[in-house]
Amino acid sequence: MLLVKRSYLFIAFIIELLILLKSLDYIEPDFTRGFLIDKQEIFYFYKFPLFAHMFASPVVLLTGIIQFVWPQNKLHKPLGWLYVLLVILFAAPAGFLMSFYAIGGILSTISFGILSLLWIYFTYKSFRFAIKLNIIKHQQYMARSFILTNSAVLLRIFSYINNHFKLSDSLDSYILISWLSWLPWILIYELILYSKTKKTLVNKA
Repeated sequence: MLLVKRSYLFIAFIIELLILLKSLDYIEPDFTRGFLIDKQEIFYFYKFPLFAHMFASPVVLLTGIIQFVWPQNKLHKPLGWLYVLLVILFAAPAGFLMSFYAIGGILSTISFGILSLLWIYFTYKSFRFAIKLNIIKHQQYMARSFILTNSAVLLRIFSYINNHFKLSDSLDSYILISWLSWLPWILIYELILYSKTKKTLVNKA
């Protein structure tokens, strides 16, 4: 299980580097294809949340990877502060604003909007429990937050699979991917957490 986790985090790190490399394309934006298609008229405003999200999110992902691979590292607290501040002040609010202009219309907007709000909520709750020294709750909420952080990675993995194998080129596929990038994984985590809690209560009875 540890090998699987570290393998995934390594893949996430590689994708993070690719995201940073791709972000350079937006310095001179192309409005005829891809992510920015048909966004020329709103780019005077859209560029601010775009750049905030684009540069904060990879740092959030990197700090999250470090925290989960080496949870006892000496920089755990300052990296934790960096993660929380970047999510709550930049990455998630910017993502929320961008969601209103998401490819796929209202269903994609709802997906990314809920994702952004939950990202803020889970991260804030994790921070609050850390302050209260409730380590178990802190870890649980940070795991939830990091699952949502990884939606950026899964969104690109699923999009690549869809495009590479030419599964679908309709907007419906992007809408589906927008939900698949985070919802199933947070539900799976909740089910695992519920199962562990129930088993603990049974053992104590």
